Amino acid sequence: MHCIYCNDGKTQVVDSRESEGKVRRRRECSECGERFTTYERAEDFDIKVVKEKGKMEDFNEDKVREGVEKAAKKTSLTEEDVEEVVESVKNTVRGKNEVRSEEIGNKIKEELSTRDEVAYIRFASVYDSFKDAESFKKEVENLQSS
Repeated sequence: MHCIYCNDGKTQVVDSRESEGKVRRRRECSECGERFTTYERAEDFDIKVVKEKGKMEDFNEDKVREGVEKAAKKTSLTEEDVEEVVESVKNTVRGKNEVRSEEIGNKIKEELSTRDEVAYIRFASVYDSFKDAESFKKEVENLQSS
């Protein structure tokens, strides 16, 4: 595991706890001394995602996490917040054989809108393919009115 602060490959687990089907680990970097949290979980999803043009692909939790992390970069959202959004999406799709990509995207937007407005706008701008400044303006107005 690489340190999220200095990217050094030498980290130690200082605390490990199991909760809600995943393992939460506190790690400390041997190089810079910073601490950070990681999560491990068992893959248990055999869900197909139906894309916009009918193409199907396997549900990919990491893809959801990457999208949320990009939106959350340099905002008030923590690693734990990102994991909570991912867990919420997983809970939405759990038990289904198929899920539309729109449902996943809308769930992420819903979660981000209540947590951090900047992260929400970032995610929405990519997910909804904003074309111009007017698109941003309308989305901000919608966010402020709700």
